Amino acid sequence: MKLPLGFFAILGLIFAILSIRADAQSLPSSLSFTISGSFNNGVQESNNSVLIADNNLTDGYASGMDLTNAPATLNPTGPTGSAAFQWGTPSTSSSYPHSSAIWFEPLAVANVTANQYFNLGYLYYRNGTIKSNTGASAVDIALALNFSNPSGMSPINTSFTSDLVNSPNTSDPVASADTVSLRNRGSILNFNDASGNSYYLELSFKVDQNTLDGTLSTEDQFRVFEGNQGRAELLGRITTTPGVTGGATIPEPSSSLLAVIGVLALIRRKR
Repeated sequence: MKLPLGFFAILGLIFAILSIRADAQSLPSSLSFTISGSFNNGVQESNNSVLIADNNLTDGYASGMDLTNAPATLNPTGPTGSAAFQWGTPSTSSSYPHSSAIWFEPLAVANVTANQYFNLGYLYYRNGTIKSNTGASAVDIALALNFSNPSGMSPINTSFTSDLVNSPNTSDPVASADTVSLRNRGSILNFNDASGNSYYLELSFKVDQNTLDGTLSTEDQFRVFEGNQGRAELLGRITTTPGVTGGATIPEPSSSLLAVIGVLALIRRKR
């Protein structure tokens, strides 16, 4: 009996689903962890781009980093897990001739449960005035969760891609504001619920009103006026429905598996 090629493709999908469910573990009732952050995979605007990342500020900054208006808590060094990313060649004809930069400052997280919002750190943003085609268009914010409760759990690594939107400078300060925009609000974790649904770490911005007019920003966009600085809390939530409020549900993996089996049966009937 000769089976169609589609049979083997769908059979592979079944094994992949079963493998994912086997590797994941049930979400504990309470989690405590520390966080280490890093900036990875910076995307150059052109061959003239100048990008510098320093993912360990405990021993000071990498050569070439401009520390003008750097956060006081991260200068001249930062705590374990802190990181910085800088992009662009400063425009010497501007009143604020500095590169643009973002800093990550981690916080310890204690006794977190599912669907509970918590502050996992701060993101600082310096909107410098840089020359065209010398900056970055995107960078990944990578987070390593190192668990203290429950003990013995292996660290989990997760990542969020952020677009760096550099607006042309005009006489309109709002239109000239630049943006760090989260491309993905949710990143999958190695946890399932009792029904087999996968959990995600959801990330969002909560802008500090003391450092910036919060009307410029949203949950997934952190905007700063040209030549200014701002700070946003990074809020986390461990949930099966990232970016959704009100308890919306998603299809259970078991239901997806049943659907695949149904397709297999249909292929068999059509032979």
